[in-house]
Amino acid sequence: MTAKVSRMVADRVAITNTVVAAIQVHGPDVAPVLDALLFPKGVPAGMNVGDVVKALRHLLGRITEGLVEADQTHTNELADDDGYRKKREQSIADLRSQLVALRTAFTNNYDPSVATAYGLAAALPDDNQSLLHTAGSVEKLLRNRPLVEKPKMKGLQIDPLLTADDLKAAADAMQTALGDVEREKREAQATLDKKNTEIETWGRRYPAIADLTSLLFILADRPALADRVKPTARRRAGLPEEGDLPPDAGTATPAGATSTP
Repeated sequence: MTAKVSRMVADRVAITNTVVAAIQVHGPDVAPVLDALLFPKGVPAGMNVGDVVKALRHLLGRITEGLVEADQTHTNELADDDGYRKKREQSIADLRSQLVALRTAFTNNYDPSVATAYGLAAALPDDNQSLLHTAGSVEKLLRNRPLVEKPKMKGLQIDPLLTADDLKAAADAMQTALGDVEREKREAQATLDKKNTEIETWGRRYPAIADLTSLLFILADRPALADRVKPTARRRAGLPEEGDLPPDAGTATPAGATSTP
């Protein structure tokens, strides 16, 4: 599933599309004028200004495509995180509830001293690693200390080894869930770094290409077109001007970005 791009990126696509579309539509008409102006004795073999104009269009398109892809990748990565966070919170709640239930059972059906003997005298810690440590200690005691005390109600008698197995399963699930969330954080940071790099690249390349395009239109006596693509202060900041072409609703890919020069 393709993620919807962010407003920040969509604005930059809109700005890009104004330049790209102007080059695509008007480039063929402007190129002969520039050829004649810049090469009055004839264009050198194998090259013309039209090729340069098209190359500028494709370069800006590729840069913006990279930005869109990085933005979508980061959005998709963040979308994955919610499920892992929910599993983490559920696993913490499950382990805590098992420890609370065990302490209550020891206290009510045996004696408070039994809860103390199995490491459950104090309140459970709030931080995750301490909770895991507590669960590990209780599990070890359940496996190594025989439960010689008699229950008040035989029907509610605790099996230490089965209880230890349950605690270990809950602690393992919590440890896995914590690891998954940390991994997702690292992956999200990596995709954010990539997105920021692409934004920085766009910020450096767009003004240069737009400035050059505007100057070429001026040279070709097309001042209106030059004004249309000029990199204003708003556009340099990634904010579209009125009249900038909106990104395609389906892909938010700049026009002409995938063409071959």
